[in-house]
Amino acid sequence: MIITAAGRSTRFPPNKLLETLEDRTAIEHTVNTFVDFDLDLYVILGYQSDQVQEVLEKRFDDKLIFEYNTHFHTGLSSSVITGVKAAGRSYDYWCFCPGDKPFIQQKTVGTLINKLEQEKPLILVPRYENKPGHPTFFSTELSPQFQKTTGDIGGRQIIETFRHETLFVDVPDEGVNLDMDYYLEYLNVR
Repeated sequence: MIITAAGRSTRFPPNKLLETLEDRTAIEHTVNTFVDFDLDLYVILGYQSDQVQEVLEKRFDDKLIFEYNTHFHTGLSSSVITGVKAAGRSYDYWCFCPGDKPFIQQKTVGTLINKLEQEKPLILVPRYENKPGHPTFFSTELSPQFQKTTGDIGGRQIIETFRHETLFVDVPDEGVNLDMDYYLEYLNVR
């Protein structure tokens, strides 16, 4: 599991990952979604890495593997590449989730993992109301394609390239699409 938490939060400074939702920060909610599964959890840090790491270490102690993306200012793809290099190819799949996705339900993750184990697609993507979301699973066979990603697009380009080999799983969880940008925009409008 690779959680990208390196972005500069330019739309909602100082750092949307550190915004408090109920009893904890957004990044804590996101990590908490995955921590009970049998997954190695890589958190890719960049912008305000010390603060984000401190918050996560307090809550999750030694359950996380931290990696620092020295090129976080170039966009999401640099965090994806950092995660892929850190995790290596010892796994069958890499799972990616942005750190600002605190609304995903744990049961959705369980459903996706079960579907992945049963179907073994090249790519698995949850979908809510016909809109793709996160977390996304990619076969490690796609390593060469990940090494070529650039800019702020992450795995979207790879999904488009291999759309015919992508399994879209419809889920009743709006959280796969909601992120902190949406939440903070909502609060600003309110």
